[in-house]
Amino acid sequence: MPSLRRALRHLGTTSSTARRHFPAQAQQQLHDAVHAGEARHRGEIRVVIESSLPLGHAWGGTTARARARALFGALEVWNTEEHTGVLLYINLADHAVELLADRGIDASVGAKTWRAVCDDLVQGLARDLSVRPVLAAVASIHDLLAAHFPSDGGRNPNELDDRPLVL
Repeated sequence: MPSLRRALRHLGTTSSTARRHFPAQAQQQLHDAVHAGEARHRGEIRVVIESSLPLGHAWGGTTARARARALFGALEVWNTEEHTGVLLYINLADHAVELLADRGIDASVGAKTWRAVCDDLVQGLARDLSVRPVLAAVASIHDLLAAHFPSDGGRNPNELDDRPLVL
């Protein structure tokens, strides 16, 4: 069912909102955290921070989960050799966070564990809309990946872009 209130919230939450709360320095911190942490495991992490959905999606009721799934495919997070890609999706207008993991990881890390990381991040962003709670979530994801998919000591190719996508 279309929601005028939601559509207006998304219309009013522009890309400048994300850039204001996640400026270039914060984006570099996220890049560095993703890049450094991936040395500990065989997983690949992509971070997407989206100010708002396109108006048609917001009006049409697209959920954060559905949007994350679309981005998971579009950004080819699924396209890693060991199927160990993880997408951390943040939607500022909806105050929503989703974590999607490829089948190689999802079989080992349960939905309750991912939901706990998301819930902690939502609470952290409610207190402090900045890079700090996102960095904490990325660290938690790295810890989970290191526990379930530790580095094999060999060369772990960087298969996904480590830079956050801020829309």
